[in-house]
Amino acid sequence: MINAFCFYFGDDGWSRHARPLFGAWRRLEHVNVVSWNKPARGEGFERSEPAPDVPGVGLGPIEFMTRVVGSRRVAYVVWETTVMPSDKVAILRTMDEVWTPSGWGRGLLVNNGLEADKVGVVPEGVDVETFRPGGGGREEGRPFRFLFVGKWEARKGVELLVEAFCEEFGADEPVELVLHGWNPYLPHFDLDARVRRAVGGRRAAPVTASHPLTEDAHVRLYNSCDAFVLPTRAEGWGLPVTEAMACGLPVIVTDYSAPAEYLSDDCAYLIPVERFVPVSDPYFFPSGGALGVWAQPDAGALRELMRRAFENPEEAREKGRRARAKVCAQLTWGHAAETARRVLWQRA
Repeated sequence: MINAFCFYFGDDGWSRHARPLFGAWRRLEHVNVVSWNKPARGEGFERSEPAPDVPGVGLGPIEFMTRVVGSRRVAYVVWETTVMPSDKVAILRTMDEVWTPSGWGRGLLVNNGLEADKVGVVPEGVDVETFRPGGGGREEGRPFRFLFVGKWEARKGVELLVEAFCEEFGADEPVELVLHGWNPYLPHFDLDARVRRAVGGRRAAPVTASHPLTEDAHVRLYNSCDAFVLPTRAEGWGLPVTEAMACGLPVIVTDYSAPAEYLSDDCAYLIPVERFVPVSDPYFFPSGGALGVWAQPDAGALRELMRRAFENPEEAREKGRRARAKVCAQLTWGHAAETARRVLWQRA
């Protein structure tokens, strides 16, 4: 038995990780969920109290790990820059164990001063029954559609993507870029205005905003597109990448950080890193101190890969088929829960 401390409700990345992971874990042993938040309306929710004398696994922001209690205290966290602030390192040092989804992330934590024997790797997963190909193929007359899914922020490279797309594809070409890039954490955020500003009046193929969706509609969005693209500067895991793969989409992703560990040329188009640059994002990564570096994706290579997918749709579909097969074989939430349980109890 374990206590699971997390943001269990909602649609942000933390809850979309916690619910399926601990749900899959419940099929292996009893999991007592202690949620840090409530449903939007609060109906029928009674806060669970931690069961005594069992391990506590916390999944969420590092600062919330101080709330984790148990016979062993485990922090399951992600971080994306090469330097972690000292106050966050200090919190993680108080934990009995720290988990992160990739070997790249583990190296980052160790390089920032955590003891190597305390840091374990527990990959994330994807629900391959929910996120699956829709079938039916591309309807006649529809443009080839690229899809971006992620918060609108510097780390995701969304403005780099818009610029590359507009430079590569002319207004007379049957191609479209869909940006599912809502960001609830930015005050007064206006996705449509951000898209217009990023396009900047260029005469190019259409760039379309996609606003928040239910999960079913989100799956339909994946299945209405032909390729997924994320020129990220760094990812602790990349849940939308694996969701797109599960839906049978070829993915165009930066060859750096966690995705580089589960992607390869046979199932993805990998964007090379042009260089590494200092982290710069005043809202999500305020530089009270240096936060190290992250990747600058090669914009020219990004253009070439989008063009290749567009002009070679059967090759792209084959990569998507291989991507789906890979996540089904290796990257489900069942795989993640089994790994988490094994890592937890082998250290007991």
